[in-house]
Amino acid sequence: MSKSDAIDSPQISLGGAVKRKGWQRILLYPTVLGALIGAVPTGLDYYKAFVYDIDFQNVKHAEEQQRLWVKNFSCAQNISYQQVKTAKNTLVQVGACANGDVLIEVVPSKGNRVLEWISLERLQTASTVSSMSLIGSARAAVSQNPVSKKHENDMTRVAQGTTIKCQKMQGKTKIIRIVQEGSKCFREEISVMKGSVQNRTPVPCSTSCG
Repeated sequence: MSKSDAIDSPQISLGGAVKRKGWQRILLYPTVLGALIGAVPTGLDYYKAFVYDIDFQNVKHAEEQQRLWVKNFSCAQNISYQQVKTAKNTLVQVGACANGDVLIEVVPSKGNRVLEWISLERLQTASTVSSMSLIGSARAAVSQNPVSKKHENDMTRVAQGTTIKCQKMQGKTKIIRIVQEGSKCFREEISVMKGSVQNRTPVPCSTSCG
């Protein structure tokens, strides 16, 4: 092999590599672009989880709850609840809107109140049975462990005395409402994304949501 052959061979090889870059781009770039696009929703969900301060796997559910709160905002203020109180003093309230969507509010004896919308579409699927198990469990607890007469009376007073005097959206992730229970009123801050009452303080019943 001559000296010139030793020099020319790499040059030919490099030249071929340069020529291949054109069609490699055509094949490679769409693949990379597709992979990046496919990763975007996951990245967005992680970002939203950080912003909303919720678990990553709850992002889709939280956004669905936000959609249903906006959709049923007027209904939520005037909704009529069917109520059950368990032997452990957990109150379960279930109310339905005219469009078939259902709002469940769980009031434990301790801890934050929990609110959950179930859309008519979910109600019409078999998978929703698990979502509705809380209601069944509450009713079963009442039938198997009847509450005392005192608790029955308490439940009646709650059912008759609970009204939502006003409510408003604050931004896209919080609802402020004034709730009257008997002669007492409370200002509640509901985290739409977390599905719970984050703050509840006594206020004069003349307090507005503004």
